[in-house]
Amino acid sequence: MRTSWSAKALLAPIVVATLIGSAACSGSTDKSTDQAAPPPKASENQINPQSRDALQDGGTFTWPMSEFPANFNYFQLDGTLDDSDHVIKALLPQLFTYEADAKPVWNKNYLASEPVLKTDPKQVVTFELNPKAAWDDGTPITWEDLYWQWKSSNGTDKAYNISSANGYEDIENVEKGKDDREAIVTFKTKYADWQSLFTPFYPASTNKDPKVFNEGWAKQPLATTAGPFKFSSVDATAKTVTLVRNDKWWGDPAKLDKIVYRAVDSSAQVDALANGEIDAVDIGSDADAYQRAKQISTAEIRQAAGPNFRHITINGTSAALSDVKVRQAVAEAIDRTAIAKALLGPLGITPSALNNHIYMSNQAGYQDNSGDVGKYDLEKSKANLDAAGWKLNGDVRQKDGKNLEINFVIPTGVKSSQQESQLVQNMLAQVGVKVKINAVPVDDFFDKYITPGDFDMTVFSWIGTQFPVSSNKSIYAEPTKNAKGELDVQQNYARIGSPELDKVFSEATAELDPAKVTTLANQADALIWQEVHSLTLYQRPELIATKKTLANFGAKGFASVTYENIGFVKS
Repeated sequence: MRTSWSAKALLAPIVVATLIGSAACSGSTDKSTDQAAPPPKASENQINPQSRDALQDGGTFTWPMSEFPANFNYFQLDGTLDDSDHVIKALLPQLFTYEADAKPVWNKNYLASEPVLKTDPKQVVTFELNPKAAWDDGTPITWEDLYWQWKSSNGTDKAYNISSANGYEDIENVEKGKDDREAIVTFKTKYADWQSLFTPFYPASTNKDPKVFNEGWAKQPLATTAGPFKFSSVDATAKTVTLVRNDKWWGDPAKLDKIVYRAVDSSAQVDALANGEIDAVDIGSDADAYQRAKQISTAEIRQAAGPNFRHITINGTSAALSDVKVRQAVAEAIDRTAIAKALLGPLGITPSALNNHIYMSNQAGYQDNSGDVGKYDLEKSKANLDAAGWKLNGDVRQKDGKNLEINFVIPTGVKSSQQESQLVQNMLAQVGVKVKINAVPVDDFFDKYITPGDFDMTVFSWIGTQFPVSSNKSIYAEPTKNAKGELDVQQNYARIGSPELDKVFSEATAELDPAKVTTLANQADALIWQEVHSLTLYQRPELIATKKTLANFGAKGFASVTYENIGFVKS
């Protein structure tokens, strides 16, 4: 799955947006962001890689959040956010980490040996867990933890309010092997991205009960964790989460004493970096923040191009946009290239519209599948709106006495969302479509508006994973009804899908031939464009302003974050 949001949102899970690991230093470069340039290669990143010996022992890293997470269970619908992901990856096990080129590496902290894959007659993966691995309460990490991660996340028990069943729905069973430390995972259908699973995974004790799964992690991380850091405290008033070095951790000890995650309004983060209140800022596509960050003498800007993109999601169940012909006409009136120029040009990045929902422009497999929907054509848009029965009456189109008005919901304090929505507002006004921009509190953006479907259009980022096909599946899967009879959207906030699209995604995730996967993935993308599920705008630049002395952190691209190696360079 990807993870969602912020002025970014993560791509479904796993799905996760960032996967932690021991190889985050690989592929680093030192290219400048001052001149116009295409996105860096997928194998490049900038994190100021330093050996552990070069770092201070101790110190506090203050990491800003765009909002205080609603849930710290990444697999629960409200928890699949970039901010919560940053916290839980310091606390929980993950079986694989990733290098800068997205290559998966089995994690020796949690695995005793490289997993064994067999594909005939069924796909079976055997995981041998590290005998040192244990939860903070002393309970060994065993096959049962993987079993209950599968049971809680596979979508069969609708009492679990999951964000995605990607991959877990393809598992037939998880069984005990020769002892408690060996887990045998048998798939009912082949699943090419099996290395994305159980990254992270939660303790069986919290996954056995749907109520704990849904609500147990809602206010703060639980104490039963197993990472280089452990949970220390939450301050709801100050909106901070504090983690401290885990003295029970069996791997390389964390170089930092603590990490403090602090919710800071996006518009105030650069000033907070300049004042020494925080140690890093995700600039994204905020040109003003970029220019101000360049002036901070104690900071530097690190750049990469990961699997992240800005997009407009269209609510296919809304009264205004339920007709696919209207969605197509609206899409034709939006100049995505102009939006890319407006947002990326001031950042020194060559602006271009992104024409694929699955592959980024610097990934193998990328091709333009947008067709007529992706082409800016005002006259065609007007003609198609006329054909759909929306006739111009003065400055606004009407049908059956109602105006064609779009409720465009954005989070407050996110300048890129404000700028993008205003550009769309002006563009659609030219074809007689009225856009009302509704800026809502950032902490309510997903919980009270996007997830419940209280919007017509919105804009945010999907923060992707190293597995572009399987991680996208939950975003575009046709929604079904949950235990309460409500539409279970998982991460498909557009609420648009089709059996045909589901079939192509299923075929792609079960295909082991990379060339065939690419073909199927682009077929899926073409269907997404035809349904006008969402409009990709541009690949979101990964521009991270950090203190110059901060090491092994920054613009990671496709790599994992190795939390125990984050630190400050010795003076």
